[in-house]
Amino acid sequence: MADNVTRLRDTDVKARVTVLETQMLGVAHSVEKIEQKMEGQYQTLHSRISDLRDDINNIVESKNDKILTKMDALADESTKQHKTLSDRLTDLEKWRWMLMGAALVVGYILAHLKLEKLF
Repeated sequence: MADNVTRLRDTDVKARVTVLETQMLGVAHSVEKIEQKMEGQYQTLHSRISDLRDDINNIVESKNDKILTKMDALADESTKQHKTLSDRLTDLEKWRWMLMGAALVVGYILAHLKLEKLF
């Protein structure tokens, strides 16, 4: 009888081990599927991040080019305005000196003219 009990236990243990091995193989298979799925998702995520980085770099480069173009245009316009103002100021200074010279000549003439002789 003890022999039968031992055989039943051995058979029961072997059956349980077999069931556990089958379950373990199923779990291992499921883990492999999950790993493959995660790898695919990792690749997709990496690709999206790379694409986003490239898009951001292109946008920044485009905006930078536009800003530089506008800054150059503003610098050219500012240079033209400064040149125009400088030319106008130079013309005004010439007129001022010409008027001062004319005033000196008229003043000198009036100072040395004898007005009594004219009338």
